[in-house]
Amino acid sequence: MATPLAEEATTLHDRYRKGFVGRSRATRDLSVLDTLIHDTAAFLPTLGQSLTLRSQVEERLALYRTERENIAQIQAGGAEAVAAWRLVEWSDLRFQRYARDFAGQSRLTRDVALLDELATEQAAAHTEVAATAGRLGEPRLLEQVPQLKKHADLFRAEVGEVKKAQAALAPADRVGALASRANRQFALWRLHFEGRPRASRGSGGLSRMIAELQAIQAGMESTRGAGVTSATHAENINKVADRVRHHGEELAKIAEARTNTPTAQLVGMHGDDANKLIARYRAEYAGKGREGRDLNVLADLCEGMHEIARSMSALGADRGADGQNGRNLTVVLDHLKMMEREFVAILKLKQPARTRA
Repeated sequence: MATPLAEEATTLHDRYRKGFVGRSRATRDLSVLDTLIHDTAAFLPTLGQSLTLRSQVEERLALYRTERENIAQIQAGGAEAVAAWRLVEWSDLRFQRYARDFAGQSRLTRDVALLDELATEQAAAHTEVAATAGRLGEPRLLEQVPQLKKHADLFRAEVGEVKKAQAALAPADRVGALASRANRQFALWRLHFEGRPRASRGSGGLSRMIAELQAIQAGMESTRGAGVTSATHAENINKVADRVRHHGEELAKIAEARTNTPTAQLVGMHGDDANKLIARYRAEYAGKGREGRDLNVLADLCEGMHEIARSMSALGADRGADGQNGRNLTVVLDHLKMMEREFVAILKLKQPARTRA
C-alpha cells in the first residue's frame, strides 16, 4: 500500500504526464511547468530518509527542468517558430492518419482523394518548415525537415501505387472495389455531416468526398463501357451520381451557413462537437482494458477529431473571445494524438500484421 508521501509524489508526476507528455512543446504553458517545478522542489525536503522515493522525485525534477529548457528553446523563436512547430505537429498527425487508413491495407479500396490531400498538405508543410528553419537557423527545427520530406514522398508515391493497383483490376473485379469505395464515402457522410448543423461542418472534407465520388463514378461508368451490365451496378452508378449532385448542393449551403453564423458561435459549435467525441472516448476507451475494444468505433472517433481539428484550423487560431478557438484547437490536437496512440496499441494487441493486397 502506497504511503502518503508516495501518493503525493504520484500526484505531482500526474500533473506532468497529463499536461506535457506527448503534447506539443510549441503550445505548452511554461508557467504551469514552472509551478510544477516549484512544487516538486518544495516537496523534496519532506522526504526525510525515504532514499528510494527521494531519488525518484529528484529524477523527475531533473526531467521537468530539462523539458522546460526544451519548451523555452522552441518558443524563443517567436510566432514564426511556433507556427512551424505546429506544422510539425500536424505532420505527425497526418502520418498517424496515413498509418491507420492506408499502411498495410488493400490499395484496391483506398480513398485516393484523402491520400492525395495528405500528400499535398505534407509537401506544403515540408516546404514551409524548411524555409522557416533555414531563416531562423534553429537546429531542432532543421532536424525535422528530412522526416517531413520523407513522409511527403511516401504519400505521393503511394497515391501512384493506389491508382495503379485500382486501374489494373479487370472490369468485373473493379465493380466490387468501386462499390466498397462508394460505401466508405456514404459512411463518411453519415459520420461527419448527416443530421448536423451546416455551420459546424467543414467544407474541406466535403469537397474531398465529392472528388472521391466523382472518381468512383467515372470508374463505374468505365466498367459499364467495358461490358459490365448488371442491374446492381447500374443502380450503384445512379446512387453515386445522386450523392455527387447532393453533396455539391450541400457544399454551397454549408458555405452560406458559415458565412451567416457569428464567429463566436462557430467556435462554440466546434468545441461542442469535440467535447462529444472526447466524452465518448473517455467512456469507451480511456483507462479501459484493450481486449474487446472496437477498433472501428475508435477509428471513427479519430476521423471525427481530425475533421474538427481541420475546421478549427481553417477558422483561425486567433478567432473567438481572446483566442478561444486556438486554445480549443490545442486541446483537440492533444486528445487526437492520444486517440491515435490508443488505436495503435489496441491494433497491436488484437490483430496480426496487416498485409497489402
